[in-house]
Amino acid sequence: MSDASPSPTPAPHVVGQGYEFDEVRAFLGGDPKPPNFVIHKGTEVIGVCLGLGWNPRADSEPCEVWVGRKGDQAKWGIRLAETRGPLPVYVRRTEGGKWFYNGLFEVTSHTTDPAIIRPRLLPPKIVAIAQLVFLKRCAA
Repeated sequence: MSDASPSPTPAPHVVGQGYEFDEVRAFLGGDPKPPNFVIHKGTEVIGVCLGLGWNPRADSEPCEVWVGRKGDQAKWGIRLAETRGPLPVYVRRTEGGKWFYNGLFEVTSHTTDPAIIRPRLLPPKIVAIAQLVFLKRCAA
């Protein structure tokens, strides 16, 4: 018989409440691996963390995920676009700030159309977008 107490179950995240990134990833059970815009376990996307500096329409309706081209970002963008079911979305409004829980969203569509992507480029910071993934808030 073990003397160890069972680990307490973390309280559910609250819409509008801010959390540290490591807290979000641990709460969702994600792997500690990049890219950090998607929280993932294995090859499954289980959450989304979007900084407004790189995803200026993350707080919009629909929520837009601007998937970059660096490293594995494009590959994970495809996985995100193929994800079905509700995903928790967190938005960081200031660089280095907390991640605010926006609620559950689901993927509605995605595009790689340059005519749709081009107007969203914001040089010198955002110069390459592989695809856009659109999310809508899940019905309560």
